[in-house]
Amino acid sequence: MPLGDKWFEEKGKMTMTYIESIDNDGVVMKQSFEADLKGMGKFPSGKNMGSGTIWVKPSGKAHGKWQGILMTADGEMVTWHGKGQSVRTGPNVKGVMLLSFMTMSEKLKWMNMVTVVKDITGDMMEFSDVGFEWK
Repeated sequence: MPLGDKWFEEKGKMTMTYIESIDNDGVVMKQSFEADLKGMGKFPSGKNMGSGTIWVKPSGKAHGKWQGILMTADGEMVTWHGKGQSVRTGPNVKGVMLLSFMTMSEKLKWMNMVTVVKDITGDMMEFSDVGFEWK
């Protein structure tokens, strides 16, 4: 899987965590977040917010589905959705996510055709990640 240019860096905080269920298969939780996204090259900077569902196995391995909205510094709106895999060790998380985008913005319509790979690190309250173009 060849990675292209580094498109953004992001830092954020979880704003809500809801434990949906706990059983022998693990924990299902829902989370939401807010983040500042610093775009690089043609990728726009802005405020990112999203929510998702995470399924955490007793081993600490997890997978999740996320969706959200990026409001760019220029006032454009981009929606996104992603799927990820992570490993949780105590409160720490290390993961990867694939993102795709949708926008009606003429200026950003190129984003409708791209996929981004995010490398994520953090804990239960804060995170940072770096996004790369996936070619």
